[in-house]
Amino acid sequence: MRESLPRRGFLPHAFLVAVLLAGIPAGACRAAGELYPEPGGMSADYRAETRRCPRPADPRRNMMDCRLDWFDAALTAVTEFWANAREEMQLVGVTPRASLYGSFFAGAGGPVGDPMVGGTLSLSLALDIGKLAGAPKGLGFYVAGLGAWSREPWPFPVSVNYNSTNVWLTEVYVQQALLDGALTLAAGRLQPAMTFAFLPVMLNHIGPMLMSGWLAFDEPPYPPGVAAQWGVQGVWTIAHQFQLSAGVYGNNPYAARGELHGFAWQLWQGNQGVYTMGQAAWLPGAKPGADELPGLVAIGGWYDGNEFPGLGTSPGASGNYGFYLQGQQMLFRHGEPGSPRGLTAWAQVTWSPRVDTNLTPLGGIAGLSWHGFTAARASDTISLAGYAGRYSPSLSGSRGLQGIEATYDLVLTGAFSVLVDLQGVFNVNGVAGADAFIGGLQLALSL
Repeated sequence: MRESLPRRGFLPHAFLVAVLLAGIPAGACRAAGELYPEPGGMSADYRAETRRCPRPADPRRNMMDCRLDWFDAALTAVTEFWANAREEMQLVGVTPRASLYGSFFAGAGGPVGDPMVGGTLSLSLALDIGKLAGAPKGLGFYVAGLGAWSREPWPFPVSVNYNSTNVWLTEVYVQQALLDGALTLAAGRLQPAMTFAFLPVMLNHIGPMLMSGWLAFDEPPYPPGVAAQWGVQGVWTIAHQFQLSAGVYGNNPYAARGELHGFAWQLWQGNQGVYTMGQAAWLPGAKPGADELPGLVAIGGWYDGNEFPGLGTSPGASGNYGFYLQGQQMLFRHGEPGSPRGLTAWAQVTWSPRVDTNLTPLGGIAGLSWHGFTAARASDTISLAGYAGRYSPSLSGSRGLQGIEATYDLVLTGAFSVLVDLQGVFNVNGVAGADAFIGGLQLALSL
């Protein structure tokens, strides 16, 4: 990586996004902390059906568009006192969230060692500036962090709790919602992985490959969920059924690794250029009152202006790019229109043409998720998914990586759940015959 950088690369891209997105007339704004009204952006019914916000009090289990929304504190709090206290705070524009995860995994084969134990505490705070300070409606502030602990992590990740022991500040940003929630702008320390190349159904899995796909948002050895960069982004929902998203971010690798506990805030430390993403999506079934089954189809791409080391004997290269196609579709529904209970199929394919710098230039994931499969277990979810990636031909002798994961998310209360997880990982780290079979439990408590 170069030691110096022309510092003009970030500003033109940021200015372009600001002009294209922020320049749209403000119109009628929604208040941060309220559900999206109708007409305007993505309807509340569609977001419930596609389970974009399955754990509203958990900072880790929601899409980015859920973070400033009001939610029923009585359904998610561990005690009545905390439920009442959080409801009072929400009324004045303050929404705290917290979750505690613990996991235990054991396995056999491949590089599997002793049983792995890990845990993560996540905290976030959302502020409705309009309510608190009389600022323009739709203006909000969000800050989040996490602390993680793990014993003897294996040389490949199997859970979102695969973290080194540390504490990080993750995201800090301001957000403005315009046009009745149809347009959302954000600026600050952002994690693009929760806006781009991500499907709501991925929240049913804990294997990092199935939660983030093959895009290098949290490429090892970066700790999962830690990578954040300075950036600006906008998401514009048009006529309920179409969505355009764009973002420009820094690409400082020290920030991506979460160094200085998430306070590596420099834009440039030997890196060059910016990280740019764009996505266009179609949201069938998103119109208010629609009877059709909900789905999502998105196509997108990314460009990173950094310099990248070559793989094998390949020389390094300046600039990297890739594309992805993804979608999810409810196949059948239990109950009346608007019910989130049903079977959903999903898939994602990613392609990064530069085989000399990309470890897995071609990868795909696909699965099925059955939420509320019986009336007695209306909140539980059974999921099965698999992934396959082709390693770069620049790495002689490496085999492609494949895996399969089955999960059962048993929801005991609105605040507590147990996830049973079974995984098979084949050709671990590209080594032929290095297969591992893993089983474990993850406990999740929303505080």
